[in-house]
Formats: sequence, C-alpha cells, structure tokens
Amino acid sequence: METTPESSGSSLEPPHHLVAFRTQLRDLTAILALPAVWSGRDAADIREALLEVLSSMLRLDLAYIRAADPSGSGLFETVRVQGRPDLGSRGREIAGVWADETPDPEANHVLVLPHPATGEPLRATRIALELAGHTGLVIAASRRSGFPTSFERFLLQSIITQAEVALRNAALMTALHHALHCEQVARADAEAANRAKALLNEELERRVIERTRQLSLVNQELRREIAERKRTEEALRESEQRFRDYAETASDWLWETGPDHRFTRASERVATPGIDAGSRVGATRWEFATDVDEEPEKWRLHVSTLETHEPFRGFVYRSASADGSVVYIATSGKPVFDADGCFLGYRGVSSDVTAAVRADQFEKSLRQAQAELARVTRVTTLGELAASIAHEISQPLAAIGADAHACLHWLAADKPDLGSVREALTAIVKDTDRAGAVISRIRALLARSSVAHEPCDLSVAIREVLPLIGPEMRRHDVLLETSLAPDLPQVMGDRIQIQQVLLNLLLNAAEAMRDVPPARRRMVVRATLDQRDDGPWVIVTVEDAGVGFGQDEAARLFEAFYTTKPGGLGMGLSISRSIIDSHKGRLWATAHPDHGATFHFALPSAVKALDE
Repeated sequence: METTPESSGSSLEPPHHLVAFRTQLRDLTAILALPAVWSGRDAADIREALLEVLSSMLRLDLAYIRAADPSGSGLFETVRVQGRPDLGSRGREIAGVWADETPDPEANHVLVLPHPATGEPLRATRIALELAGHTGLVIAASRRSGFPTSFERFLLQSIITQAEVALRNAALMTALHHALHCEQVARADAEAANRAKALLNEELERRVIERTRQLSLVNQELRREIAERKRTEEALRESEQRFRDYAETASDWLWETGPDHRFTRASERVATPGIDAGSRVGATRWEFATDVDEEPEKWRLHVSTLETHEPFRGFVYRSASADGSVVYIATSGKPVFDADGCFLGYRGVSSDVTAAVRADQFEKSLRQAQAELARVTRVTTLGELAASIAHEISQPLAAIGADAHACLHWLAADKPDLGSVREALTAIVKDTDRAGAVISRIRALLARSSVAHEPCDLSVAIREVLPLIGPEMRRHDVLLETSLAPDLPQVMGDRIQIQQVLLNLLLNAAEAMRDVPPARRRMVVRATLDQRDDGPWVIVTVEDAGVGFGQDEAARLFEAFYTTKPGGLGMGLSISRSIIDSHKGRLWATAHPDHGATFHFALPSAVKALDE
C-alpha cells in the first residue's frame, strides 16, 4: 500500500485521493478481521502471520519481532527480508543490534538501518509489543524516503495491537489446553485410584476370607499337634532309651568327668575283658595310661584341649588290663556346660582299638619290608649295571687325568701357555661335575631312606636315569629315543622309587631285544599328559621292539617270582607294580601285533593327589 505524506489541505480532495482513502479503509477493515483470521493458531504461527501482514500491507523491506516465548523457554526472534528468505540470519543480526539499544522516548523517532543484501539505507521504526507479563519489540524498515507516514504508523500500531490480542488469546488457549490436559490427567489418575481402591478392597476381602480359612486350619492343626505332642513325648522316651542302647552297643563304655577331668561315672557294660571301668572313677585318664612318658607331646596337647574345653575325637592311648596285657583305647568327648555357661566336665565314649592298632603296626612293618625289598632290588639292578656305571665314571676320570698331565706339561715350559692351561682346567671341572653327578645318582638309588611322597618332576627323574643305562644301551647296540611332553605337571611320589620302576622297565626292554637283529633294536621312552574326568594324569611308556610276550604270559607278568629271563628272580615287575600301586597309580603292559611290547605306568598329578 502506497501512502502520501500528511498535509493540511482542503477537505475537498482530487479523485485519486478518494481512491487512496478507499484503499486505507480496506486496509483498516482487513486489520479488524485479523483476530478472526488468527483465531486458533499458536504463537509461532501468529508471529509468522504478523510479519507477513506487515511486509505486504506496509511494503516493508525488513520486518523483525523479538518477544519472550510463552512456554518460558526464553526469547525468540523472527525476521523477514522481502524477497530474500536466505538473508534471515543477516537481517536478524542487523535488527537485533538496534533492538538492544535503549528506546528513544520520542515515539516518532526514525532510525536508518543498512539493507541486509545491498547495504542500502532503510528507514526504520520500533514499536513495543505488550504481552502478558513481558514486553516485546517490533521493528519495521523500508527504503521509501517518507516511511513511515502517520497513517502507516497508525496501521503499524493497529496491526501490532491486533497481534497483541491474538498472542494473548493464544497464550490463554495454551494455558486452557494445559489446564484441560491436567484435568484429564487428574481425572484419569482419580479413576485409576478408584479402580485400584476397588481392587484393593476385593483383595483385602479375599485375604480376610483366606486368612479366616487359614486360621481355621491352624486351629485344627494345633489340636492335632497337641495330640501328636503327647504321642511324641512317649516316643521320645522310647527313642532316648533306644539311642542309649545304640551308644552302648557302638562303643565299649560311656563315661563322664568333672571340671577337674577326673572320671565321675562309667557305664557298667565293658566289652574289653580285664578292664574295670568303674574302678577308674576318681582318676584322670593320664593316671592309668602307660604311654605318658613315651609320648609327652601327645599328652600335652590332649591336656591343653581339655583345659580349653574343646571337644576331641579319636584320641588313642595305651593302657594295661588287669592281667597286665597291653590295651589300646580310643576315646572321644564333648564338653558340658550349664545354663549359665559354667564348665561341668566332659561326656564321651571309649572303645578298645587294640586289634586296629596291631593291624596298623603290622601294615607299617609290611611297608618297611617292601621298601627294604625295593632297595635290595635297586642294589641288584645297579649290580647288573656295574660295568656300565664303571665305564660312565671312567670316561670323565680318564679325561681329567689327560687334562691334568697336559696342564703340567704347559706349566713346565719356559713360557707357560696359560690360555691352554685355563681351557684344560675348565674341562677338568666339567668332567669332575659329570662324574660327581653319576655318583650322586647312584648314591641316591642305594640310600636306605624312608619313602617320601612329595611333588616330583617326572621329566627330570627320567633324564637322571638315562645316563646310568647309556653304556648298557650302547653295549647292546640299542637306539634309545625320548619324547617328553613340555610343561608336564608334577606328580606326588617318591622320586627314588619312581626311578627304580623306570630303570627296571628300561633294563627289561634292553634284555628283550638282545636276540633280535641290530637294525630292529630301538627303544622309545615317552612322557605324555592325559586329561581325564578325575583330573590330569602323567603317563610314562617304555616301548621296545624285542621278543614281546604271548597272551598266556600277559596275565602272569606282574606275579612274584615269574620271569622269562634266564637267571631272573621274577621280582622286578612285581615290586614295580607294588610301588606304582602305593602311589595310587597303575602299571600295565601291551603286546605289539608283530613284535615288541610297551610297558606303561600312569600317576595322578600332584594337585589331584593333594585333593584326594
């Protein structure tokens, strides 16, 4: 819409002024219709529509709005550059600088702004946008020299007034919608609460009915329990007598002691002939025991247990019967306290374990005899290797002698060859260590020592045995090969006894190949790991290509005094099996289809043995 400057002319205007008046009247009519057009729109749509109306009705080059967001999220800025939507950011920057300045108190004050695209000066005016609770700002700018005319100011103010009304209505509608939503949510929550209350009432009623039924059942059960308790008391008396009979049957006698550990009561029934338990009332246990002086540490620990009022089980001591014969007694006791925690003494049982102790002593003697027999077998085996052992030792000794003579020769020269002397002395040290190692291994095999089960590295044990039989293998032209798996776990056992088994198997294999062609004389020693369901096992095998054995002989290979060698005693394999059995392992043999045999022994790992 184009306007002309205001003038004070005559009321009679030319016809073109009448046209302008009609245009102004149409614009005013359109402005009055704006609230109806903007009705129902949200604030963002109204702001965009306001800029559109301002730009089109006042032919603006730049229109700008800044106001607070009704939702409380902060200030919003909207700008429109006529014909250049791409310059919105630049237009917002230019208008925003002027919007931040302090407003001039003169309402008709006009500023000049640069055009966002061309920099051409634009005449601009700023009008406040009054909203609920805050004040916004509207800036209108045009390149026309007379902008804004008084009528344009009137139109601008009228449009902004309509926008204020529309924005307030939009804010009210937003608040109304929010209130309606809150009311709907509250109504839904109330309905949900009522439903929950109804369900709770139903559940409460159901639980009351269920609880009433349960109480009725409990009353019935209580009446049954009262009747059952009467029957139980009678059964308890019978059970007490029954368990007293069991206790007296399971042990030889029952006893009680006082706080001073002297016997105050002993059962009349004593299964051990020659022992009068009643006569020991008033005495302590160690007053009639006959091994106090022989085992003082055992009795010191037992008395300490009694003084600290701790239970004990299976304490075995030696005593004498009425006829003077030795009797071994095993006793167990439990401390007794009153309701205030005061110590009253002990109650317990005792049994005659003379037969079990005698059997254990016999078993220990048998094990000692077996160990001695195994040692004799080792001595016999080493006797068979005497020539090989002598050769194994004589070699380093001869080398030591030769190197010593060479040293004397070099030292006797006018200019001693110290480098050669140093090399010879180094060789003497190595040969001395070699001979010493052989002698140490022989001494260990010949030593009369107790069986010691401890973690043992089978790979090391095998490598220690091989040098002892090396000359014997060379004498029989036997090719000895080894295949030892890396990182084998240790086994729990006596290293000397395990080496005795291995030495016996190696000599048997060499003997089995004595009468076979030299090209076939090959022996392989293997050590492998076998993962089983019950844990890891180490398996050692000795494989030969000798004469082997038949099916009839297989069942008797490990019998005592059975042998297939001329002049053999038949004890080697029997003793070897007993050694492996004592290590909780297994020794067996398999015959090859064509010729030769393989002897195997398997031992559990040290971890598995300790777990057991």
